[in-house]
Amino acid sequence: RPTPAAVAAPRPRRGAPPPPRAEGERPSAPRGGPVPAPAARQRAPAGRAAAAWRQGGRAGLAALEEPWDPPAGPFDRARPALLAASLGLFRPERNRLTSACRQLRLGRDNLWYAYESRQGADDWWPTGRPSADPVKALTG
Repeated sequence: RPTPAAVAAPRPRRGAPPPPRAEGERPSAPRGGPVPAPAARQRAPAGRAAAAWRQGGRAGLAALEEPWDPPAGPFDRARPALLAASLGLFRPERNRLTSACRQLRLGRDNLWYAYESRQGADDWWPTGRPSADPVKALTG
């Protein structure tokens, strides 16, 4: 038998946002996959996370927050293509190719996500649209 509080509680509307979570409570797994373990994610500031979401949805947010070790093939093709397009030298590190103030991040969806930063700063912000072509991701 339901409690009086449960009977009196308003029912959520269809399509309404979920109720707020208690502090420290982990979100349930979203449709489309499990939530990565907290240690695997590097939480970005809210503004940067929102920009990454606008750039590529869930995959764009993952490219921002989750470094990973992709196979060498995409990097072996991307670096000469960037050099041929006169975009400069890019240093590889995990799923990232970095120059002085531009960065490409290879997402697990095999798309390249472009980022920009101020010279000498480590504050990478998503920019542009993701693309399977690294040159197009930076210039597109």
